Amino acid sequence: MTKITSLEALSGFRRYAVAFLLGVLTVLAMPPIGLFPILLLTVPAFATLARFAPTRTTSFGVGWAFGAGYFIFGLYWISAALFVDIEQWKWVLPLSLIVGPAILALCYGLIPLLARCFRNHEAAHALAFAAAWSLIEYARGHLLTGFPWNLPGYAWHHALPVLQSTAFIGIYGLTALTLFWAMIPVFRAHRTLRHIAIMSLVFVTAAGAIRLSIHPTPYADNAPYIRLVQGNIPQETKWNKDDDWRNFEKQLNLTATKTDRAPDAVIWPETAVNADLYQFPEIARIIAMKLPGNATGLLGSLRVDVRNPDHPYFYNSVTALDKKAAVVGNYDKHHLVPFGEFIPYREKISIKPIAMAISGVGDFTRGPGPQTLHVNGLPGFSPLVCYEVIFPGEVADPYNRPKWLVNVTNDGWYGKTAGPRQHFAMARVRAIEEGLPLARAANTGISGMIDPLGRVLAKQKLGTAGYVDALLPDALPATPYALYRDAWFWALLALFCFVARRLRGPCCATGD
Repeated sequence: MTKITSLEALSGFRRYAVAFLLGVLTVLAMPPIGLFPILLLTVPAFATLARFAPTRTTSFGVGWAFGAGYFIFGLYWISAALFVDIEQWKWVLPLSLIVGPAILALCYGLIPLLARCFRNHEAAHALAFAAAWSLIEYARGHLLTGFPWNLPGYAWHHALPVLQSTAFIGIYGLTALTLFWAMIPVFRAHRTLRHIAIMSLVFVTAAGAIRLSIHPTPYADNAPYIRLVQGNIPQETKWNKDDDWRNFEKQLNLTATKTDRAPDAVIWPETAVNADLYQFPEIARIIAMKLPGNATGLLGSLRVDVRNPDHPYFYNSVTALDKKAAVVGNYDKHHLVPFGEFIPYREKISIKPIAMAISGVGDFTRGPGPQTLHVNGLPGFSPLVCYEVIFPGEVADPYNRPKWLVNVTNDGWYGKTAGPRQHFAMARVRAIEEGLPLARAANTGISGMIDPLGRVLAKQKLGTAGYVDALLPDALPATPYALYRDAWFWALLALFCFVARRLRGPCCATGD
């Protein structure tokens, strides 16, 4: 254990440099790599650096340095969007690549501070550290619109049996368990905790494998046939008026491709239709003519409310179109991307030129929230636009449970980076949590059909054009997570804190 204990002697710049490096290495555990064993090194080492930090200021600095390495290297793909027009946006590159992640890392500075009171007892500190980290991840996913990207629980991307636990405890619960398991090297002097950690990991893995074996992909007798269209339209040409018709025609041709069985629904990705089909019925008629058989189109589109011409409202939407070119349903995105789809505090700060440049049409307007659409005899579905699918517990209306999830997205901004692959991995976990199949159509990214246990039944690869035809699996009964949301997560945190308090005893660490 010399590699871990030797960290105690680090001081000054070296302490922060090692913390930064540990954060960088932790990125290897995230999709698409999914190297979970690296957490057995980086998480205990991070906790040890924090435990032996002499002051609260140093503790915060260690947490911030770790977070800076984790977010700067883990979120590098965000900056790929700027290269669509780098000459215009090169001034933003330092902000998106360094400054933004460094600011986000401030939340990780709180982790060592929250656990500092337990630093006189190694095992107690490890438990408190795992609980504090889990709590910070939950806060990161909810405060200031939330950004729950690359939670530690996603390290199990390649271990579908372990991911089954999210049907019971959600991704936040799996994050807490993941950090607990990663502390196994720290529990060297506490055999009971070490055995509990090892046995709980074995149990979760075995239970997940059994769940998968006794639940083959379920299908209803009249399961609808779904077509997912991926046009692979370059972001550089997507909003170019000279390329509008060529891009539109490409999606129409993929839609109209004849096969032995005509699909019951055709799904187009986010903003595949860059017009409001209510206001441009001629575009709706062209699409309807290309819909195979009696298929319904579920189309990523724009929508504009012009009832007040001086102040129109723009929406990023999913529009349902029937074979007669009638709009039969509509959903407006409710979880908007800050600085991408709306400008925070814009009503107080006059930055209209920047807003127009970022979003193309100015601010989008927030929709009312998750909803279940019932159109043309299709099973009721919950539409999700782009990164709405990364928010646990916010993808379905709990009072009108859908039969499946429909995620439309455009990951073309990020090229062949880790971003689109991570996005797909997170979407798969939402299917497991809710016990619902998920159909995903990306302009480019990864389109695919996922069953309610997270099995990928069919997919279109990143950076390719084509379509996916697949039967829609049946939904499972509501999972414990769908019913009780994060109750088990909070129970785990309470348990960690209770045991840590008992191990530590009555004396709290003192000093600054």
